[in-house]
Amino acid sequence: MKQIIPQCNTFKHLFVKESNTIDPQPGYDGNHPDCPLYVNHMEALDFMLSNDWELTKHTPLDVHRILTKGIPFFEDRGMSGMYRNCDVYIGTETCPSPYRISDLMETWFDVTSEMMQNTEMSPMEIAWTSHHMFEVIHPFIDGNGRTGRLLLNKILVQLGQDPVIINYSDRYYYYNTINFFRDHYFDDGNFVNLDIF
Repeated sequence: MKQIIPQCNTFKHLFVKESNTIDPQPGYDGNHPDCPLYVNHMEALDFMLSNDWELTKHTPLDVHRILTKGIPFFEDRGMSGMYRNCDVYIGTETCPSPYRISDLMETWFDVTSEMMQNTEMSPMEIAWTSHHMFEVIHPFIDGNGRTGRLLLNKILVQLGQDPVIINYSDRYYYYNTINFFRDHYFDDGNFVNLDIF
């Protein structure tokens, strides 16, 4: 029987490799098919690129569960596919308190759904605004970047657009856009100054 060798230059491989390189999980390189994190990420990407279902408020939990299944850091803490129950930081920036996450994620879903009905916004504007909202909330103990980039692509695909790859070489620009969004559209634990509100 002929062995099937995975194509290592496909969109999916490049997406997973770049995403895992931007946000590495300690103990996993995430860049080859023998790595459990790679396998999980590929499964989550297939799930997100499917046209058979639409985004729901549970989608972030489902995606995170797929991404982190069998990874001890999450499984041993009972945090695979669960919103975090502790404070986390991005550099020196404190993310919203755990008790706020459920309400903020409801807002994320409501705003994202409303934007997706807005014919005056481009699919890219919708997807990036939703992505940045998600990253500012930072609802999981870890894996927020990987989950957020998958959600970005689910929104694009659902709106009839091609998915995108954020390259590791563009990571500083990517981080700066999230920080800009946080500085201008998130104040005292609430989203502000967005026309959609």
